[in-house]
Amino acid sequence: MINLELYKIFIIVAKEKNITKASEKLNISQPAVTKHIKNLEDQLGITLFKRNKYGMELTEKGKGLYDEIVNPINTILNAERKFTSSRNINLGSHVTMLSRMFGKCIAEYYNINPNSQIEVTNETFNDMLEMLERQKLDIVLSKKVDEKIYNTNKIQFIKLGLLHDVFVINANSRYKNKTFTKKELAKEKIYTPKRTSITTINLMKELELTDGMDNIKNITYTTMLGILKNEDSIGIITKEYIQDELKENKLALLKTDFELEPMEFGIYINIDNKFKELKDLIKVMKKEFMQV
Repeated sequence: MINLELYKIFIIVAKEKNITKASEKLNISQPAVTKHIKNLEDQLGITLFKRNKYGMELTEKGKGLYDEIVNPINTILNAERKFTSSRNINLGSHVTMLSRMFGKCIAEYYNINPNSQIEVTNETFNDMLEMLERQKLDIVLSKKVDEKIYNTNKIQFIKLGLLHDVFVINANSRYKNKTFTKKELAKEKIYTPKRTSITTINLMKELELTDGMDNIKNITYTTMLGILKNEDSIGIITKEYIQDELKENKLALLKTDFELEPMEFGIYINIDNKFKELKDLIKVMKKEFMQV
């Protein structure tokens, strides 16, 4: 008997080219995604993917299978969305914010709407806002940005709380007893998120830095954690993302004679989106962060 779920997972992994991103979109664990792919490979007797430094790449036979089934599977998925009794939610978010801060909210939402799915998109913030305005996304989780960059007649921001960007180091760093000034920090190598992130943009303004400086290293969140835990380096990251690492003394806060201004975070929604499942999710998030 054909297991359509295996083929659905195969299509998602092929599109995302990454197990982590596929698991976020499918709302199942990474090991589960890997197991399902292995089950499909065993069932078909072929290897569908090969790993590279960027993620997952289709083999020749994998490409052949993808080309054969992508349209039929998409037709089934679209029909499922159309006729399901619960509407799915298309959510845009930085993966780190979603996993580190909203995991409890997502779990509670599924208790309320077990037949609904939250499909996750991780694009640049501007792209997600554009998708939200076109109703390709239903909700975006993010730090607050200047209202000038989006259509306030269509998009509404709902504040949930504050986030705090901090400079972090290894718990055994040679810097742990030193207090840095802005001028001193501006001369140090600093690991930051991608150039378009709000954290990096704010850092550049605060330290009066310019693009292209050799001491600013843009890397992913996961890579930054690995470097900071094992090397004597400085990074900047949102404090609320690393509570576990700080409690376990895997990371420490770098002392400075100034503080970065807190940032509002919350929900961006299209004011035309008013369906029940979205209202339920927003209610859960407000309850979690605003204590309403």
